[in-house]
Amino acid sequence: MDESSFEPGLERTLRALVSAARSHSPESEEHAAISLAARSLLFLHHSGQLEAFREWLASPSTVRASSLPIRSFHSMGDALVWLEGQPEDSTGSLVEVERETYVIALGPTGSFVLVRTVTQHAPVGG
Repeated sequence: MDESSFEPGLERTLRALVSAARSHSPESEEHAAISLAARSLLFLHHSGQLEAFREWLASPSTVRASSLPIRSFHSMGDALVWLEGQPEDSTGSLVEVERETYVIALGPTGSFVLVRTVTQHAPVGG
């Protein structure tokens, strides 16, 4: 793959994902989720859909719907129990656990995982 064909913003994002993945064991669900995110961005880039994705992300309805956590939990255990019963369209939603924000992602085994975000969000309800 020729990295010189990447636009600067995509290249920075992919480098940040590689850096984030290094902090997790290669067998972990977090590593797999980060790897999936990077491959998803590469697919969007190579299929010519990256700009449409950015426009969708920037649309006011997307920002309002996705920038606030949909649920808050006091423990990771409670969050994981709740997560098991969520419908597939929950992917990409944010939840707050112990004052940290996580995004719901589909893990490599087909089950949902929580991936910690790097952006701070307002606490649920305040």
